[in-house]
Amino acid sequence: MKNKFLMTTALVFAATLTFATASLASGWDNSSGNWQYLDKNGIAVTDAWRYSNGNWFYLDSTGNLATNTLVEDNSNSKTKYYYVDQYGAMITNTWKAIAKDDNNSDLDAEYWWYYFGNDGAAYTTKNELNTSDLKTINGFKYAFDDEGHMLYGWINETNVEQQDNDDTAWMTSKYYFNGWNDGHMQTGWMQKTVTTADNDTETYWFYFDNDGKKISDKNHKKINGVYYHFAADGHMLDDWAVATNSVKDAGKASAASLSYLNKDGAERKNQWVWAVPDEDYLNDDYNNDEFSWWYFNNGGKLISNEIKKINSKKYAFDEFGRMKTGFVADIDGNIVALDDADDLSRDNFLKGDLSEKDNKSNTFDRTSNTLYFFNQNEETDGSMQKGYVTVSLNDNDYQFYFNTSNGAAYDGWVSKIKKYVANGLVVAPSADDDSNYGAVVLNDDKVTDLVFGSDTVGHVLINTSGTVVKNKNKLKDKNDAYYVINKDGIVLAYFETEDAYKDFLSYEYTKTNGDTDTKYVTVSSAMLKADSPAAFESMVQDAIDKANKGKN
Repeated sequence: MKNKFLMTTALVFAATLTFATASLASGWDNSSGNWQYLDKNGIAVTDAWRYSNGNWFYLDSTGNLATNTLVEDNSNSKTKYYYVDQYGAMITNTWKAIAKDDNNSDLDAEYWWYYFGNDGAAYTTKNELNTSDLKTINGFKYAFDDEGHMLYGWINETNVEQQDNDDTAWMTSKYYFNGWNDGHMQTGWMQKTVTTADNDTETYWFYFDNDGKKISDKNHKKINGVYYHFAADGHMLDDWAVATNSVKDAGKASAASLSYLNKDGAERKNQWVWAVPDEDYLNDDYNNDEFSWWYFNNGGKLISNEIKKINSKKYAFDEFGRMKTGFVADIDGNIVALDDADDLSRDNFLKGDLSEKDNKSNTFDRTSNTLYFFNQNEETDGSMQKGYVTVSLNDNDYQFYFNTSNGAAYDGWVSKIKKYVANGLVVAPSADDDSNYGAVVLNDDKVTDLVFGSDTVGHVLINTSGTVVKNKNKLKDKNDAYYVINKDGIVLAYFETEDAYKDFLSYEYTKTNGDTDTKYVTVSSAMLKADSPAAFESMVQDAIDKANKGKN
């Protein structure tokens, strides 16, 4: 460039010589000590471009050749900006850093970057930034304001100007153009520390599409096969979220509205999550650092208030979406956890005295509600249990039995196992009971109590395995007490001692010589067909009467 201008200088000198001998010659002249361009009248041209030797040169308002300066050209309807180098030649297809003026002293940039295109004019943009306004230079995209300044940082698409002094510009801006000494348009992921509306400092992730526009107010953006949620201000949401809001900003959240995004922001789908709930969702659990298992379906939505089959096993989720273990009931369509097993006793199941753990007024109705049991190892299992299950209650370990298909607790006589079950509890005397035999008290075919001793009379007798005892004319228990049981298992008579048993069956026999002797009737198979204690007692008395009649 320098050599070219020296050639131009030589030409100007030649023109000067010509001007000295020929009146009113036009062209380059430096007789004043500055290079000027004279018109045909010998007047210096001002505020104009002149082309010479392959370069454009600008004559300023004084008529002198402009050098090392930014030229503001208002000769057309649109103001354009150019730069001339130390030789005065217009530069093209290049970047140029130019000092800021005093009006821009509060900006972060130390100087302005311009890019001068093929025609030498600086790239500029009007008030709105459209995709077509973005300029691709060496494979990167850049934006410029209406004065040709390269833009940087957060830029609003509807008001194209620097926002260095606006700490919250990130909330409404659509583009980010990196630092003042870089300025290329951001695409893809970017992590940035910003100031919130509450004047707090937060470090957020943002995502910009290939057109440079920030993703915002989007609750289901797929990026590299993973779904993310973005708030209205564009920052990626993490942990618990409601569509495009944090739980706090969403106000009252329902389980159906919740998504879980973890710390990496990726929406969880078809996945279990072990987490403490959001502070603004379940405050007590949050304050107690109470972890729960949660499950999100293939749409990323939280499963709640249902028993859900997941990978061939079934799990219970309450109205808030927490997986529940232990005894769980469907009470009028609501899945609720009942009291913990170690807070319950056998009597609670015999009498149906069961209620929701967190709401004692919500009681279980054995005639219309359904009871289930889920593995109590919450951290590693929690699945529905079926068939026989041993459960530790607060008074002993007991066997329970649940439907092998749907897991529902049986209540009443179960023909499959031939035992009585009360709300899942297999009814049977335990080692701690008064006897190794007890009787079930039934009301509308439901077990309401387990009784012992003399209270067993008139009720169905069972042993320690829960099996019904039948057709016994003299059954002895561990206390040396005796029972008479009919063909259906009903206790026809109970005697605390063998002597009492004998006395019941005895009668006085008078010999021919006048002496008396005690004899006993036998409990026959016919007697064991009696359907009630009264009928049995009548049959025994008939046998005694018959025996007495026969002696005569």
